[in-house]
Amino acid sequence: MPFNRIILSKPKSVHSLLILAFLLVVFSNSSEAQNTLKGRVIEYSTETPIPYASIFLTNTTLGITADEQGEFTLSIPDGSYNVLVRMLGYEPLTFSINTNRLPKKGFQVQLNSEDQELEEIDVEEERDPIWYRNLELFKKYFLGTSKNGQSVRIDNEKDLLLDRESHPDILQVSAKNPIQLDNPNLGYHVEFLLVDFEYDFKKETILYKGYPLFIPYEDVKRAKAKKFQKNRGLAYRGSLQHLIHCLYLGVSEEEGYVLQKMKSIPNPDKPSPAIMEEARSLVKSSTSTALKDSIQVHVLSKSTLPDSILVLQQQALDPESLLDREKEEGRIFLNFSDHIHITYTKEPMAREYPGAPLGSYRKSNQISKIKLNDPRVELFASGSFDDPLGIMVEGYMAWERVGDLMPIDFVPTDEK
Repeated sequence: MPFNRIILSKPKSVHSLLILAFLLVVFSNSSEAQNTLKGRVIEYSTETPIPYASIFLTNTTLGITADEQGEFTLSIPDGSYNVLVRMLGYEPLTFSINTNRLPKKGFQVQLNSEDQELEEIDVEEERDPIWYRNLELFKKYFLGTSKNGQSVRIDNEKDLLLDRESHPDILQVSAKNPIQLDNPNLGYHVEFLLVDFEYDFKKETILYKGYPLFIPYEDVKRAKAKKFQKNRGLAYRGSLQHLIHCLYLGVSEEEGYVLQKMKSIPNPDKPSPAIMEEARSLVKSSTSTALKDSIQVHVLSKSTLPDSILVLQQQALDPESLLDREKEEGRIFLNFSDHIHITYTKEPMAREYPGAPLGSYRKSNQISKIKLNDPRVELFASGSFDDPLGIMVEGYMAWERVGDLMPIDFVPTDEK
């Protein structure tokens, strides 16, 4: 066969709790080896070429348009990627690649035509007040409440499908068309192909799936370009992407990161199962209201406490102790257990951060925690990693959301 055939009728979903890092695909700095991603886009049913389809690497600024014959060639650095292919009138398609295993003859990408019988939504139709309240909640939890997050504008709000009726405790959001985001602080237009979004009001957790494409502002004046670069640097530094980049290069300590281990121990405030059972028996057998109330307050009310707590180890870790460096193959993996407490000392927390101390936020370091969901997570020089679900993030890094999201191919000014 002349091509490796790719046939997918719908985008391959990537789940990511918002306490995790946002969707990070693997991308390496331009100084590394370049590889060729090539192929042809055809229609599934007729196998005829689809001209001018868009092909891009999600969460980057890198992409290309197929020619009249549906053929494309794109030079890409080492790494693993999610590739998104789309064309008006066809269902978008995503597939994963690794530059170590790119077929020399390229990919044959087959797109399915969209179902034209689906009922179209009238975007001009006026929405009710509940829809607008849900929209504000979506903006808060998806874009974030940072300075950048609050500045982002959604240009096609009425393309969003906002649903809180199917599950009253869950806000579900999806969109047939890519969400058009304008981030004036960072100087990006972002086309975000949102597959799904859920906010659970009871659990206070967020789940989203999607693929962003970053399009830098064009024809900006020098002063504006310098401001964008400054703001992008601020968004980048202290992020999970920046931390991974520093760990990969072995410069995390120099760049202001202090890493400490957090060990999980049994919660000393939670009564043991035996004590809980004895307390329940006393409540059943006792006739004293005072005794029952005391048992309820001091014992039974603690049944919902977590079984374990995290205790911070005061000694700073050697960052290299968290890494497996396979020198022969040049691959680097995160490999640790428990949680890692992260203090970033070179940038104070923002005043908008909910945990910022009143009046003294500029003296407070950014504090985050990370934990591995996979035994080993491969890292790349750009600050990305191979499994979007491989690293769980909490604290400051998780607070910075889509409004602060940077493309994987971003390079700070001091590294260019």
